[in-house]
Amino acid sequence: MFCCTVNNLNSEKLRKLENFFELNGSLITYQEVTASNESGLFTLKIFSEVSLDPIIIFLIEECFAVKSAITKTPKKNWLKTSNVNFSPVKINKFIVTSSFFANSIKQNRFSLTIDASLAFGTGHHYSTKFCLELIQELKKRKNNPLTVIDVGCGTGILAIAIAKLFSSRIIAVDNDIHAVEMAKRNIVVNKVSQYVKVYKSTGLIGNHLNSRAKYDLVVANILYNPIKSMMRSIIENLSNGGSLILSGLNLKQTKHLKEISKQFRLKVINEKKEANWGALLLKKI
Repeated sequence: MFCCTVNNLNSEKLRKLENFFELNGSLITYQEVTASNESGLFTLKIFSEVSLDPIIIFLIEECFAVKSAITKTPKKNWLKTSNVNFSPVKINKFIVTSSFFANSIKQNRFSLTIDASLAFGTGHHYSTKFCLELIQELKKRKNNPLTVIDVGCGTGILAIAIAKLFSSRIIAVDNDIHAVEMAKRNIVVNKVSQYVKVYKSTGLIGNHLNSRAKYDLVVANILYNPIKSMMRSIIENLSNGGSLILSGLNLKQTKHLKEISKQFRLKVINEKKEANWGALLLKKI
């Protein structure tokens, strides 16, 4: 097992590096992000079963203006590692924890037990946190979606939260089979299997999806470029008056999506901003 460590990253460089490794997922087995409370900077550790190509390391250092260090490290049980490192987090009414900590947390209808392993979505990252906040914003507005699709579901955390809050009929999709399997597992653990079905799919296209289906809520906590490329199909599958939550964006990307939202007949209902990250709650008008 090899570990590539990159220190002293600001939030923008961290996001760009995370995007790079997400787009080149075959390079990594697991990643860890730690923050320094004093400097506000981040350390990113990328673990890989094989030694990273020196050319890739060179390109990372040159393109992102960073320095990295490669070390050998013993193999780990990544599911156990992610669960132990994943401390409980409270996001308004929701309390998100891993199975490792679940027994120490008083369980209620807002408890989300999420194991991550190689999948994305634990509530610790701003993008997922924003989505959980905006889902609860819908509840405050008495907007109760009956049909939902979660695009790029990762661990299934958002689909599970929606199921617990609204008892909606939910389809959760991801193009990563590891994420699909982890989401299925988390859905069973959280006892929402009657509400959520998970499929491997790229966007809103797949054998199990109805291309003409209309959803009251579409959630896409992914990346800017996939969101842009899917916007037209998302709008076509969004019911009139339906809600759209977009996240996984930096502030510049959030601003651009706000600017183009009108051409898609979308109205901005709410916006989240923190540490160069942003998310939008939109309504089809």
